[in-house]
Amino acid sequence: MKFLYLFDPLCGWCYASSKGIANLAKTHQVDVYATGLFANTGKMMDEQFANYAGANDTRISQLTGLPFSENYRQLLLKGGAFDSFALTQACFLLNQETPNELLPTFAQLQKLRYVDGLNTSDVDVVKNGLIALGKTQIAKRLGDDEVISGANAWIRQGRVLAHQFQINGVPSLIAEIDGKFVNVLSQFLYQDTQNVAENIERFLA
Repeated sequence: MKFLYLFDPLCGWCYASSKGIANLAKTHQVDVYATGLFANTGKMMDEQFANYAGANDTRISQLTGLPFSENYRQLLLKGGAFDSFALTQACFLLNQETPNELLPTFAQLQKLRYVDGLNTSDVDVVKNGLIALGKTQIAKRLGDDEVISGANAWIRQGRVLAHQFQINGVPSLIAEIDGKFVNVLSQFLYQDTQNVAENIERFLA
C-alpha cells in the first residue's frame, strides 16, 4: 500500500497533519504534490480571512496541541501577503533532491510561521529558514526560472490528481491498494499520530 498526499504549504490543516504524514512516510511510500491553493493568487490577509483562519487555528490547537504563537497572531493575522509559492518552491526542490527529507523539513518550515511569527510568503524568509536547517543549496535556488517552472508544473500535477479523485480541499490523502485508489479521511493525519499507519490500515480493512 502506498499513498498520494495533496497539500498547500499555508494550509492550517496541513500544519495539523505535519506530524501524522511524516510518521506515515516512515513506513509507507508517500508521493507528495502541492495543489497551489494559496499560490500566486495575490491574496492578502484581510479581517474576514483572518477570522476564518483564527477559528481554524483554535480548533487545530485543541485537537493536536500544536502551538500558534502570539507573534503569529499579532503579526500575521493582522494583514500582509498570503501566498504559498515561496514555500511551494522549497517543497518542490526538497521533493526533487531529497524526497525522504521533504516532510520533516517542511514541518520545520511551518514553525517559522506559526511559532516564530515570520511571514513565509516572503521568499527571503523561506531562504533563511532553509539555511538555518542546513539546506543552503536549496535556498540559493529559490526564485530561479527553472525552479519556478518546475514548481508550477508540480502544482499542475497536483491539480490533475485533485480533479481525478474529486478533491476540493487539502490536506487530502489517497491510498493505493493493488491498483485501486481510496480517499482516506484527513483526520487520521492529526488524531493519534503515533499510530497513523495502523489506524488507516484498520479503516481500509
